[in-house]
Amino acid sequence: MGVIMPAILDLLYREYCRARLAEMRKQLLIAAQRSETREAAHHPAKQDDDERTDAGRKTGQGMPN
Repeated sequence: MGVIMPAILDLLYREYCRARLAEMRKQLLIAAQRSETREAAHHPAKQDDDERTDAGRKTGQGMPN
């Protein structure tokens, strides 16, 4: 019985570590998905937006500094 107890503890410890790693990976995936969602929600200016802004400056209709 002296060999069985350490083997059981080793098995339980390995299972615990496996479960913790799986949970950490899950949290990282959730964080990455949230980050991607925020980036998708942020629409960077398009080139034609820049051209309109430049045209507004040339005609004096741009936003004041």
